[in-house]
Amino acid sequence: MQFAGLSAETWTTVKIAIHLVQTGLGLFIAALAFVGYRRRHTRSMLALAVGISLLTFVSYLVTLATVRVVPAVVVPIPSTLTESLGLLAILYAIVLARDG
Repeated sequence: MQFAGLSAETWTTVKIAIHLVQTGLGLFIAALAFVGYRRRHTRSMLALAVGISLLTFVSYLVTLATVRVVPAVVVPIPSTLTESLGLLAILYAIVLARDG
């Protein structure tokens, strides 16, 4: 099947490339937050680094791992839980930054 003149294999390659760029950007931002944590020793920056890591890199790894192990119907659940934990960590970081 083709879409916009490109084959399904090409779209799969594009999708993987986009995921890798997203993961790389997430790791870069998390590394910057971790450097901020090391510089100032604030828990909010550490929580931000953990949250962004969970939201991007860890979630992608969990998705890749669950695709191999669990049925297709269950695949979104572990990565969604990981992303939710990441969002909670980021929320915690924002609340900490606001309070002190």
